[in-house]
Amino acid sequence: MLNALTDQSGSGVRFWSIGKELARLGHSVFFLERSIGKNRRGKRKGIEYRACLETGVLWLDILRATLLNLFHGLLFRPDYVFALKPLPNSSIPALLLKYIFRTKIILDIDDLDFAYYPNKFRQNLVRYCFKLFPPCFDHITTHNRYLQSFITDEIGIPPRKIYFLAQGIETEQFVRAKPAERYRRQWLIFPEDRVLVYSASLGITTDFNHVLPMLIELLRSCDDIRVLVIGAGIRKPYFAKAVEAYGLQERMIFTGYVPHAEMPGVLKLARVGINYMAPTRANQCRASIKVREYLAAGLDVVCNPVGDAELFRDYLTLCSSIEEFPDAIRKTLALKNREKIKGAQGYLERNYGWPGLVEDFLVHITESPR
Repeated sequence: MLNALTDQSGSGVRFWSIGKELARLGHSVFFLERSIGKNRRGKRKGIEYRACLETGVLWLDILRATLLNLFHGLLFRPDYVFALKPLPNSSIPALLLKYIFRTKIILDIDDLDFAYYPNKFRQNLVRYCFKLFPPCFDHITTHNRYLQSFITDEIGIPPRKIYFLAQGIETEQFVRAKPAERYRRQWLIFPEDRVLVYSASLGITTDFNHVLPMLIELLRSCDDIRVLVIGAGIRKPYFAKAVEAYGLQERMIFTGYVPHAEMPGVLKLARVGINYMAPTRANQCRASIKVREYLAAGLDVVCNPVGDAELFRDYLTLCSSIEEFPDAIRKTLALKNREKIKGAQGYLERNYGWPGLVEDFLVHITESPR
């Protein structure tokens, strides 16, 4: 398994979850990432793990990962190579291993990565990779119907080569988690506080610039609400300064990066989860893991119908615009529908639990011809 990104990315969380499930089912897994940051993947039975510390120079990390992925692949001699994203450090080693060992290779396309780059050169380079690499793979997996149409219509992949591998979640971890008392003390969250949580990257892909003005007005009108903004990125200092200008820094807490393994307990500190994605083409092609995690943790969720949020419309509150969020949040805080929450958790377990998703995926790739 070749992750083109780092261990901190949402895509990396998806890929690592698939790897853990493959190992649980008895398969021998070699998992490689471009670089490792704060998640520090723990030892896992059945998984050999390799990654290097980030150098801070992106092109150097990509080149290093490309060479190391190929080297480890030559030693491991895999029967299957599963690559995340059509990028050079995952795709080139996969293609070479296919021709050396007749390995079956699979590519997961989970995002329109090129759409997030403001730099035109990088945007065009990544777009070219999306055209170049996918046709060479035996199977393509994806997790969003809009994205599936893009893969068929614009990349030209025939539908028979595409497998819909839904965005899963380790539901039980979120259902059974206890509130993270260490973080409660660290962030000075009191029992009487009504806590909202917004969890997402605060980097170039963020939509928090749309959400922040709404949250500031909400805090100014409701004295007992506090907000946890979970995530890191280059725009975080800018957002934090904007909050300080209103004197709300003690009520809107920028937590920074929280390791994914600790997220279930952190989410248990909140009552409502917020997920807003601007209605762009790139966002429409996403499958939000955050909405799934909020619901699994027992939170009421307020979001807009972008990406695949409408899959969960029976269990959350959908707002057509950001202007509708404040009233929806106030109403949601006033009520806590236990039956609705249990229904959401059961729905996730039945339809988006990794065990069933990965087992069906294995049947497909082992029975399908190259």
